[in-house]
Amino acid sequence: MNQLRRVDSETATAIPELPRVIAFRNILVHGYANVDNRLVWGVLETDLPSLLTTLGRLLANP
Repeated sequence: MNQLRRVDSETATAIPELPRVIAFRNILVHGYANVDNRLVWGVLETDLPSLLTTLGRLLANP
């Protein structure tokens, strides 16, 4: 997603809360020892479905 921002900023702006998505990924990858599993599960339940819908729409309409 961070690369997408650099390569195709127009598409990147279509992804809601992209900076939060990037920050969340960075925490999972670099701070995995301190990750709260309940927080991750909450994100999966509440935020992931809408993100998947948005990404699916973007991929279907290149």
